[in-house]
Amino acid sequence: MRIPNQLNVTYGAVLPNGRRISERAESNAVSTEILTYSVLKEIRSDKTIVRAGESAHNTVTVTNRSAAKLFGNYLTILQPNDANFVAGSVKINGVAQPAYAPIAGFALPDLAPGETAIIEYEIKAVKPTEAPVTHFATVRYTVADPVRGNVNYAENTNTLSLNVIADIIDNSNLTVIRMPVDYGSIVSCEDSCCCCDYCNCRDWCDC
Repeated sequence: MRIPNQLNVTYGAVLPNGRRISERAESNAVSTEILTYSVLKEIRSDKTIVRAGESAHNTVTVTNRSAAKLFGNYLTILQPNDANFVAGSVKINGVAQPAYAPIAGFALPDLAPGETAIIEYEIKAVKPTEAPVTHFATVRYTVADPVRGNVNYAENTNTLSLNVIADIIDNSNLTVIRMPVDYGSIVSCEDSCCCCDYCNCRDWCDC
């Protein structure tokens, strides 16, 4: 995103012969680029719901849509609540980087205008949670400003959210209802005996 800027000056003058004039002068035009809108930073996942103990594959995309080169690029990823990073899962532009640790952070390639860096990694849910597992990444980069010299920036991606559910149903508190069954005949239910087919109507049934 570029913001143009130009100075317009209107002034009046009195000439030696007493004549008054009004003039308008324009400065040269300059533009200021807002890098926050020109450097796109997005984090996404291949899942929105995971089971406890299951992994999700996440991707951070950094795209330089500015007119300046980004260098000194560095990425850190916040520790997600109730989830852990899978060791050795980091990839940059498709190349595995098993020694890279997301929390400590790692360097990214320089990005010329129009270039993109794609960072992949995995997290594993620890346990079911009432609140979603959330985290985001922070991108740091430097731009060479013609006036100020090198200027450093640090910007966050969007926040990623994952719901974690239980892997199996806890049946420790389930009650088992046992009913006597007569396999020899098909009976009918009469009066107030509430039973199903094949139930023995001599006993009460909970159907």
